[in-house]
Amino acid sequence: MIIRTLSRGQAQEAMKDWIDHYPDLPQIKEDEFNQLRDDIRKINKDIREEINNSHSISRVDYYLDYRIGLRIYDYFRNKDYFSLRVASDDGFWRFLSLKIAPDVVAQRWGKDNESHFWSQPTRVWFRTLWWYVHLAWQGTIEATEKVLSCSHFSTDTILNFVERTGRNGTHIEAYRNILFYYSKVPEKELKKAKRGKNNNSDDIFRIVMKLNTAKMMVMDPSLFLGGEEAYAKSLFKDAGVNFDAS
Repeated sequence: MIIRTLSRGQAQEAMKDWIDHYPDLPQIKEDEFNQLRDDIRKINKDIREEINNSHSISRVDYYLDYRIGLRIYDYFRNKDYFSLRVASDDGFWRFLSLKIAPDVVAQRWGKDNESHFWSQPTRVWFRTLWWYVHLAWQGTIEATEKVLSCSHFSTDTILNFVERTGRNGTHIEAYRNILFYYSKVPEKELKKAKRGKNNNSDDIFRIVMKLNTAKMMVMDPSLFLGGEEAYAKSLFKDAGVNFDAS
């Protein structure tokens, strides 16, 4: 398959066409892109059926996001045409959002939510989900899902994680360790961190990500004594969670 992309100007025009002709999908001539559309739509359908057939899923939006993210990540990692270079190209995600599966994005965010279709790179939904899984990767789909399915992860986790990466380069192993150790934070520590009327258990994660942003401006996590794992643990220690003491 030859990778297609959309510039910001092309994406803006494609967004207008999508809204004007909604709910009709853009016409695609190439068989491989029609297959890609069918595959993405099936992933979406499968995950939504999982949700509809279960009475135990409490964080529906988060479950939908991370499960679709895992399936899309697994799908693309088995494709010869896909690479980290493609994943880093915002134009590819704009093309996927607006030309391949705009109906899937619309089902999650509405047909005219420009930021999740194309206008804000860190919020383009397919891009966000792929990078969330990539930066959480633990070596296998199963091990990664074990981390991402942690009960205190939420859509705020995705937002705080993806939007706070890449300001001074992307230290992939550091981010993977951060998410791994966040999944290991004891419930008592989360309860202790709740503050304010919203009782937001994501406070520890926000603190850790802010500390990470500040520290990465002045140091390389790989040069931290003990490497990226020790670096990640040190962030949680600074936030009041000491794994070595537990």
